[in-house]
Amino acid sequence: MPTSPELPLIRDAAYSGTLESTSAELTSFTVRLRPCRVGTRAVSDPLTVILDDCDGKAAEDLIRHSEPITQRHPDSELARAVVETDAIVLLVDAASTRPQLAEAFKAFDAFLTTVERAKTDARTVGGFPVFLVLTQCDRLAQKSDTRREWEARVADRVDYAWAEFDEFLKEADHGDAPAAPFLSFGSIDLTVAAVALRRPPLLEAPTPADEPYLVAELFRDCFAAAKAHHERHRRSEARLWWTVRAALTALCFLVLAFGSIALFPPQGSAPDLAARIDDYELHEPPAAVRLSDTERDRNRQTLRRFANDGAFRSLSNDRRGFVESRLKEIDDYLAYRARLAGATAPASARSLPDLGQVRETLKTALALPGEYSWGETAAAQLRDKWLGDCAALEAAQQACVDRFRDRDRAGTELTLKRTFDAGWLRDLDALLARDTQPPFPPHEPIPGSPELKQPRGEAITYQVPLEFDEVYRARRYWEQTRDLLVHLRDLLDALGLVRAPDRPPAVLILPESGGADPAERLAALARTYARQSAEYTEWEAWRFPDPVRGEITALLQKSFVNGVRHTQKLMRVEDTLAGWSALGAALAEPRFRDWGRFLHLLAKLQNPNAPDPVAELAVFLRDLDKKTFELDPHGFELAVPLDLTFERVEAVGPFTITVTHGAQGSAAKFAVGKGTVRGTTTVYPLVPDGPTKLAYRAGDSLRAELPVRAGVRELKLLWDTGPTSVLQFDRLTYEPRLTKPGGGTEPASGVKLVLTAGTVPALPVLFPKRAP
Repeated sequence: MPTSPELPLIRDAAYSGTLESTSAELTSFTVRLRPCRVGTRAVSDPLTVILDDCDGKAAEDLIRHSEPITQRHPDSELARAVVETDAIVLLVDAASTRPQLAEAFKAFDAFLTTVERAKTDARTVGGFPVFLVLTQCDRLAQKSDTRREWEARVADRVDYAWAEFDEFLKEADHGDAPAAPFLSFGSIDLTVAAVALRRPPLLEAPTPADEPYLVAELFRDCFAAAKAHHERHRRSEARLWWTVRAALTALCFLVLAFGSIALFPPQGSAPDLAARIDDYELHEPPAAVRLSDTERDRNRQTLRRFANDGAFRSLSNDRRGFVESRLKEIDDYLAYRARLAGATAPASARSLPDLGQVRETLKTALALPGEYSWGETAAAQLRDKWLGDCAALEAAQQACVDRFRDRDRAGTELTLKRTFDAGWLRDLDALLARDTQPPFPPHEPIPGSPELKQPRGEAITYQVPLEFDEVYRARRYWEQTRDLLVHLRDLLDALGLVRAPDRPPAVLILPESGGADPAERLAALARTYARQSAEYTEWEAWRFPDPVRGEITALLQKSFVNGVRHTQKLMRVEDTLAGWSALGAALAEPRFRDWGRFLHLLAKLQNPNAPDPVAELAVFLRDLDKKTFELDPHGFELAVPLDLTFERVEAVGPFTITVTHGAQGSAAKFAVGKGTVRGTTTVYPLVPDGPTKLAYRAGDSLRAELPVRAGVRELKLLWDTGPTSVLQFDRLTYEPRLTKPGGGTEPASGVKLVLTAGTVPALPVLFPKRAP
């Protein structure tokens, strides 16, 4: 037989997951408990306990087929242990489904009934302790549970177990008189407990230590109950010996008394029964008292004794109806209590629809029966509290939503300001300071939720409405506004838009000349705004509302243009094919890479899809001598100022684009449509007159011209100059020149050619342009 020193090894194996189940029908462990001492005096006697552990299959077989327990000499080792033991512990997985628990409880009920009958037949001393233990209670915890919520789930499962065994307990109580100091033979004292090998991860302790939950308390109570039962059994044996001697002495007197009873038989019990029923009805307390936990079972035993009396059938209909109706009321009340115990409490709701379903269930399926006066009973009080909790929870969640919406509204107003000064910063800091605390203390009871001194009657705290879906959404909206405000403040600082003392330097603002080291500015950004992501996506202008978005975009664009100019000043390029290819190779140098990163940031804050300007130019110039650019314009609009010359200029056409490669040329022609006056210009549509697709290679010549008439003079608009002779397709984006009657050309100021359909390649934004 294993002894106490081996138990720590079993404990360690259980926590490490290496514990193997026993295959023996019965295994016993001896535990010797030494008492604590105060000085040299022991506070209690030493105790030796034998723990019998059985194979799970053997236990299940005995529970389902418990007849061996009733035999005088059981042939099963396990059955003998049950008959001789001072306490029994029945284990069931607390995380089982309710149907599984119900099936196990039904089997336990039948088993305990057999144990009670066997001990009653053997005239064993009453109060035999039986512990029904719900194990693995840590599996009842949910991901977001607090310790209080988890313990509430455990208590709910314990209540359910009590409800299932309630009928058995009441059948075991045979008295209708005031409680006596003696226990009936073979009666069972049932205790329901809940334990766990380890505590689950909870909000307060996400990584709990390996320590049991209420296991030590279970063994303490079990040992104490077993010891008390053992002592009662020993004293009962001693009293029995003296009782036998007294019984033999009194036997002769009983013979004489029997003769007297035979000569003078007693009267029938019907009048006495009727009087007792009338007296019971006369002194019957209200439903809240007679159905209470302390009185209900006693009253039912009294009523059943009335109903089981042989003279009950001869009573009047009124008396029989009274007894039967009261028994039915008790059964109905217990059934109602069980339904209420299994119902979802308002504290378990996590949204308004959930709460509405709880309220509907309380008003319909759990409505109080009209035929009974249960208004003051414990069940009715709990139902009334829950109905009040529904209203209180609805108001509390709305209050939480309103608090978050107030914060969100105040934050939105701050994003819509036109000036950002010290007052704006003070308002922002005050709003952010409010966010350090929840709208209400989570552990404070909500108004209108009282506390009842019964299971599941706790007052609801603000932790419940704060977890409602509606409150979560309101909180998320506020948190998004809060984060937007923080990012807006940082971006405004980086752009120099916060007009207040002691603000960070405006590192995103590039001057038109000097003091523009991109590497230093990027490092300053990383130091000053460490909370931002590496790409600063939180600063993208589209995230912010007008009017501040327009101001942000304008400053970013101005800084970007200045940065492009600074970068172009670093470029030294010869306007030849070889010169542009050499520039493409030089763009890999660190100075250009740093400018590319900084300019890319400025561009992305305006347009998240904007490319890196340096990388874009490098790709454009790579293998330039092998590339072919396709021009495929499908239409233009030409705007000619009304005052281009002292005589009104009229487009005649056709508009011709000519590309010359070596000695070969190709052209695309466009007919001139009817002009329309728009303000101070005449706009002419240019529509294709034949094929318009042209192939252009670096170094080709490109020229566009449009015949016009000024009075009687025949003139031309020419597009034949641009910033580079290597890539001349960019000439179409510049103002043309107007031929003069005596020869030569002059600028055609205000004339614009706009592509309306098709494609014409464009030079990258960082391409160094010189005045044509």
